[in-house]
Amino acid sequence: MLGETRRVLTVGFFGTSIMEHLEAVNTQMTAQANLPEVGSEVTVECWAQRGWVHRLTLSLRAAWPHIAFDVRNHGQGGATSRDIAGIVEADRSTTGSDYDLVFLGCGINDVWRCFQGRMAEAVGIEEYTRHLTGMLDQLSGYSHRIVVVSETPFGPIEDPATVTAMNAELAHYNEAARAAAAAHGRLFLDVWAPFTAVARLIGDPAALWSDGVHLTELGDTVLLQQAEQLLAEHGIIEELLDCPLSGA
Repeated sequence: MLGETRRVLTVGFFGTSIMEHLEAVNTQMTAQANLPEVGSEVTVECWAQRGWVHRLTLSLRAAWPHIAFDVRNHGQGGATSRDIAGIVEADRSTTGSDYDLVFLGCGINDVWRCFQGRMAEAVGIEEYTRHLTGMLDQLSGYSHRIVVVSETPFGPIEDPATVTAMNAELAHYNEAARAAAAAHGRLFLDVWAPFTAVARLIGDPAALWSDGVHLTELGDTVLLQQAEQLLAEHGIIEELLDCPLSGA
């Protein structure tokens, strides 16, 4: 009702560029009544976070207009599990934030750095598991609900054999993430299976990736639908509304 204090749900996202998804912004580009002429130049005014996290935020706000969603996207391009563990630690030490819901995903850069020959940055699966377990231990202390999100597979590039090898390795990391989630009693969102199914059935696998790693709008939509489905199946938002306020 008008004048009533709205319940606030704090939602955190910790992951890689798949969560961060930066896009260049110029307000005129989206002003339907004042679009720039075709062929004209515009100035990038800022970077904004878009992708599936942005779309999920809009979806939540549309479905629950009486709830205020405080969404904090801590995704960072190029981050390995080692980096994300530092981000989780820094967030807690600097903001002391409690979360109603957290999405946590990492691993793709851990694997990719190895295949790029950037061995100092690559993270082996044992170290990855330690970081993921540590983050779950820490986040569990101040988060009502945590969803561990599997990584999306690598997409088509010029060398199919390399993609196959990278995906075989990344699959091991996803299984480690699934096991860590289960050990902590947390939900695991497997986006790998539906992602590969859409890629196989659509007839144009490259339509899901912009460069073999980052996602197109279609790829983002696949992720969005899986996240929405998990939230609905488990009644997570309804459950959170029945929980004590964060920090209470």
